[in-house]
Amino acid sequence: MTGFRPRTAVLALALLGAGCESEVPFPTEDELDQLSALHTQSVKPEADPTNKWADNPDAASLGQRLFEDPKLSRCGTVSCKSCHAGESYTVETATAEGCGGHQSERNPPSLLNVGYSRWFMWDGRADRLWSQAVLPLTNPIEMDSDATVVRTRLSEEPSYTAGYTQLFGKAPADESDSDRLMANLGKVLAAYQRTLNRTDAPFDADVRRFLQAVEAGTQEKDPAYLGLKTFVRKGQCVVCHKGRSLSDDKFHNLGLKDTGAGRRGQADVVDTLVSWPLNAAGPYSDAPSGIDAARLSTLKAQAQSKPTEVEGAFRTPTLRNVALSAPYMHTGAEKTLEDVIDFYNEGGDPAGTFVGVRTETIVKLDLSSEEKQALVTLLKSMTGAAK
Repeated sequence: MTGFRPRTAVLALALLGAGCESEVPFPTEDELDQLSALHTQSVKPEADPTNKWADNPDAASLGQRLFEDPKLSRCGTVSCKSCHAGESYTVETATAEGCGGHQSERNPPSLLNVGYSRWFMWDGRADRLWSQAVLPLTNPIEMDSDATVVRTRLSEEPSYTAGYTQLFGKAPADESDSDRLMANLGKVLAAYQRTLNRTDAPFDADVRRFLQAVEAGTQEKDPAYLGLKTFVRKGQCVVCHKGRSLSDDKFHNLGLKDTGAGRRGQADVVDTLVSWPLNAAGPYSDAPSGIDAARLSTLKAQAQSKPTEVEGAFRTPTLRNVALSAPYMHTGAEKTLEDVIDFYNEGGDPAGTFVGVRTETIVKLDLSSEEKQALVTLLKSMTGAAK
């Protein structure tokens, strides 16, 4: 877990040693730096060198049609869109229904702004968006598909065959390498998902206005003052929800009640990811020696040297568009934003209801009702404009 910078730590000690009447004015220099890094996300995600077709409009067009096609599933009734629909690109329930009536183990995350992420799935079992797309396709309790089902569907629909052949230079029926076929499918699905962006939110304008108020010395009169102050200082939200994407793209054990088979989170998937042929360093990556590939060896080394940090750890989601994606957390246990804030305010769930060691920054916050409501208002302002 990334902690406070030195000057912020000094501030925290000062606040503990002094009464409320001596509170250091908000924001300090460090807090101002944190606020300045929060707003104005780029118009589109950074290029993905591991996927040559990541920003190809023809690939995105084909990817959208395949995303919405239930015949890619073995049962013929479940598509990617089945679990990622509406303006939130997720479901309104804690879990989603797959083939055979099976329920997903985890809450389907929203696909809004998914192209900005560095790791994928709640436990980080995929390191590229295109390889992530293959996982629900082949999961027996989701789409229960495989290369045979995919090859048949792509071959029986003439427009799919033509589009695939134009992009990859070979008809799907002629692609004997099943992993190559699935990787190519994942790459067109990723090209479409990279277009699902809502980045221009009232929050961005509020932060810019607040920064101007700081320069003028009028920040305490700004409507966003209490929300931003709580987010950065007392609520400690910015420790994990930082930068333009409002996520550190890391994994933490929040102390969330979880009795599911996958409750160990990242600890269960690191070895599998590193050896997976469809990762950024594998033979189906378009940049197997690039910077994204290099992250895998670093990940494995960190997991081996600090095993307690991956036990029960799950990915920090972005807070952008968070008001659209209820219910929350990887289990879908928290139904509203108010419930999420109460969870953090209590310092997580009781010991013994989750595996591993709770991240040290998850502690009781003692937020007032005004501070809680200010956070809810702030979170709702993070919804980007629809395109």
